[in-house]
Amino acid sequence: MRTPDFLPIEFVIVGGAISGLTAAIALSRVGHKVTVLDVMDSFDEARLHSNRPLLILPLTITSFLHHLTDSHGRWLPHTPKRNKALLSLGHGGTSSQVLYSSGSVVGSHEWEEDVLEETGGDFLLMHYSDLRRILAESAAEHGAVLRGGCQVVSIEPDTQRPYVTLASGEVVTGDVVVGADGCHVPPYHCRRIILEALGQEDKETPTGMQLFNVILPDSALQELEDKDLVDRLRQTGNVFTWFGPGYGALGFPVKEPTTGEPLFTLFVYSAYTEKDLFIGPAGREQLLQALQGCDPRLVQLAHHARDIVCIPMIERPYLEDWVHPRGRVIAIGEAAHPIPAGSLYALGMAAGDAAVLGRLFSHLHRKDQIDSFLNAIPEIRAGRVERVLHAAAGNIFAVSLPPGVAEARDRALRERAERGIQELAARKGRLGGLGAETSEEMMQAIEDIFAYDPEDEADNWWVQWGLMQERAARMVVSDAVTVHVNEDLQEESD
Repeated sequence: MRTPDFLPIEFVIVGGAISGLTAAIALSRVGHKVTVLDVMDSFDEARLHSNRPLLILPLTITSFLHHLTDSHGRWLPHTPKRNKALLSLGHGGTSSQVLYSSGSVVGSHEWEEDVLEETGGDFLLMHYSDLRRILAESAAEHGAVLRGGCQVVSIEPDTQRPYVTLASGEVVTGDVVVGADGCHVPPYHCRRIILEALGQEDKETPTGMQLFNVILPDSALQELEDKDLVDRLRQTGNVFTWFGPGYGALGFPVKEPTTGEPLFTLFVYSAYTEKDLFIGPAGREQLLQALQGCDPRLVQLAHHARDIVCIPMIERPYLEDWVHPRGRVIAIGEAAHPIPAGSLYALGMAAGDAAVLGRLFSHLHRKDQIDSFLNAIPEIRAGRVERVLHAAAGNIFAVSLPPGVAEARDRALRERAERGIQELAARKGRLGGLGAETSEEMMQAIEDIFAYDPEDEADNWWVQWGLMQERAARMVVSDAVTVHVNEDLQEESD
């Protein structure tokens, strides 16, 4: 909520993917002037892989979406046009854990209504392109200017008016430039110029793992002999996790963005050798090679793969500071804190950055607050991002990357994940599935990772530090006025 003496300023956002569009909504809905520059001509597709589906879990992004209303005050998906993009919406999504090698189901967990209510989120399955289009529509409804086909060639920081130069020669200026151009697809200008200014090396470290993003026709499920499994795979909101040491897969239903055709998607994680390293469309043989030794039903599904994209999982360093030292250029989302491909936390982390950005700048009423607010964003967010991703790595209850995949180079985390797999298998024998002990661990993961509101954190910062700075600034102004008045009186007296 903006303050009575709110000062609107101009933001230029470089990058029109999830972090850029959520930032545009967060800023424009409180009254700022926002221009989004994106290299793609249309905001209806995804730049990297337009066929990439998306899984959203409670409180990674959906709690923030609850606050993103259209011009009529409705939550985004609650319109006929947008509702068709959703496969499930907050009605008891289920996660089932399956051994990667044998296919034996060792447990499941249902996202109960009271849990969803407690975390403030919903369980959504939808296509990446649908989410991007919905966010773009909302940003435009709030007054943001969306410009496609803008090839950025440089970003120039400045303490007053940073600017962006386009390939056409046009220069776009603003009071703040927000870099939301990621880290996976070059040239990611904002991340690059901040790294250079900080003297920080942009080191890429292969994890030894690769992700296959696979789209299957729904008819492929019918080919499976286990009809009970087919029914469970098709169940609205159900997510299957196949896991094993160093390998894993996620499977869940989605819809085709334009036709609404039911599809099934797989995220398959496997090891690779240096000769296998590449990014882009992959063949069915590559996928089958990666699935050697796994659940035969996964192999059977892979034979029906319609679209396959392979992405190597590369570790990149977080920015040591998100704000350019020469002024008013800030990186958010994966431009600031890269996350391995396929992580289910990437969207939530990006939306959290945007939520904090919008909330802090709702209090703006003087331009000399801008630098303070920009520097507060990494102060609020950086530690949180690092803690969540570290907690998720190797945690089979966190529903992040499959066990043994996240932080594959970290021996301690890998061993922790493998112990979790062994414990689940043992409990299957003793309890016939997940029991009270496991549910307690799951609830702890929910509390630590999902039950978090970035806007609350921004409000806490404002109460603890922002208001203090405001009082100090007003005291300085008041003292200066007093001194000036006394000097005038003295001159009159003389």
